[in-house]
Amino acid sequence: MTAKKTFKELYDEELRKPTAAFVREVSELTHRSEVTVRMWLSGRQVPDELAQTIIAERYKVDVKSLFPREEQNQYV
Repeated sequence: MTAKKTFKELYDEELRKPTAAFVREVSELTHRSEVTVRMWLSGRQVPDELAQTIIAERYKVDVKSLFPREEQNQYV
C-alpha cells in the first residue's frame, strides 16, 4: 500500500536528511536539475508525469497525492 503525501510533505518528512541531500537525490532520480526540483517544492513548477511516477515509486507514495491537481492549477 502506498502512502498519500504531497511532494512538500514528503520533503518535510525527509528533513532528517540534509535538505540538499533530498533535492540531490530527487534530481538524480528524475534527471532534472536541483533548481528544477526546488521549483517543484516551491510550487512554481510541476514535474511531468514520468518524473512524478519515478518519485512516487521511489518513496512509495501515491502519485496522485504527490502533486494534487488543485496545486497544479494554482500556478497556471
